[in-house]
Amino acid sequence: MSESLPRARDIAAKLESWATPSFAESYDNVGLHVGSGSRIVNRVLVALDLTPDVVDEAVQTGASMILTHHPLLFRAPSRIVDSDFIGELILRLARENITLYSIHTNLDAAHGGVSMALANILGLDGITFLRPNADNSSGMGAIGQLLQPTTLGAFLEQIRTKLKTPILRYTGSSETQVSTVAVCGGSGGSLIKVAMEARANVYVTADLSYHRFFEVLGPDGRCRMALVDAGHYETEKHTEELLCSWLTERFPSVDFCRTSVRTSPIHYHVP
Repeated sequence: MSESLPRARDIAAKLESWATPSFAESYDNVGLHVGSGSRIVNRVLVALDLTPDVVDEAVQTGASMILTHHPLLFRAPSRIVDSDFIGELILRLARENITLYSIHTNLDAAHGGVSMALANILGLDGITFLRPNADNSSGMGAIGQLLQPTTLGAFLEQIRTKLKTPILRYTGSSETQVSTVAVCGGSGGSLIKVAMEARANVYVTADLSYHRFFEVLGPDGRCRMALVDAGHYETEKHTEELLCSWLTERFPSVDFCRTSVRTSPIHYHVP
């Protein structure tokens, strides 16, 4: 049976034919991080982040490979010891013979990637890159149109429901009419100006600092564009299903499983 199963490097090559590593931001670290590319793969556990609970789940379900969106080795570690969070995860993967691969900003930038998938979830039509590169082969963020224009207040409720989040941080009038929507899964503060220049009525992203919300105000103090922080995990957790679906079509002999673990370390106190 193993002869019909791919190796980790085969899955990596297929992913990289979609989300080319050169699409990744210069600060990023994508690709094979732990283990062997020659590992025969029968089951892959897909998660947004690598946590001890995700590794536990991989061991319990017999996964030979873990695929994450956020890299465990975002920065080079100065040591690998079991008293360190990252070090213990690396050592555990090595002990269990589990290969770890991460696909991050190269997937953000790919056609049909993280932000375009988020735009689909929010019901947008005519979706294109918010900031495409010169030949439109890749880009960051996404922008599209609502099928039925609505108020910001009603759209906020749609976001909350579709992303299953109890809390949204935003600026703008709830009565503002919304038809053109820009999005960026994860940390998208750097695209606020781009979204305004694209004449978006609202921009949905995450990880916005207090001062970022002032950037959408005009000289009269009114919002030129509504701005919504919907949470990093909440705007990217769909990446797990995106990867599972895409890979299952291309490797039907492999079991691609979305983790049952909520990997975000953030919890909300909602009275």
